[in-house]
Amino acid sequence: RMSSIIIKISLVYILVKFAYGKVLSAEIEITSQTMEWKREENIAIASGEAKAVQGNRILNAEKIIVFFNKKEEKKNIYKLDASGNVRFISGSQIATGEFASYFVDDEKVIIKGNVRLKRDDSLMIGEELSIDLKNSSSKLISGSNSGKVKVKYKTEDKQ
Repeated sequence: RMSSIIIKISLVYILVKFAYGKVLSAEIEITSQTMEWKREENIAIASGEAKAVQGNRILNAEKIIVFFNKKEEKKNIYKLDASGNVRFISGSQIATGEFASYFVDDEKVIIKGNVRLKRDDSLMIGEELSIDLKNSSSKLISGSNSGKVKVKYKTEDKQ
C-alpha cells in the first residue's frame, strides 16, 4: 500500500537528480497557428498552441520566440523563449510554469513562475527551476513569499 508523504524544505533550494534521457535528434521542429519572421532581428515568433520538438524533448506554450545565430552561412537555433501555459516534457518528467528559456547548445532550461515538476509519483513546487539536461540534474528555488519549496513523494507503507 502506498501513502503520501509531504516534505517541506526550508532550504533556499533543493538539488534533485533525475534522468532526462538523451536527445534523439539535433533538429528542432516548431509548429503553431501563426509564425512571424523578423529577419533583421534573427528571430521567429510562433503563436497559438506553439510547440517545439527536439528528439524526446517537447516545449509547449502559447508563444515561443525562436532565436537564430548565423554560423557558416547557415542559421542555427540557439535559444527558445516560451510564455503562457509553458510545459516542458523530457522522458517521464513534465515541468510547467509561466515562462521558460531553453538554451539549445548548453542543453539548459530555466522555467519561472508557479513551477511544478512531476516525475512518476513525485511532485516538486517552487518559483524557479533550472534544468541541466547534459548532467541530468535540476535546481528548484522557492518564491520570495514562502521562502520554501515543496516536494511530495509517494513511498511504500511498511506496515
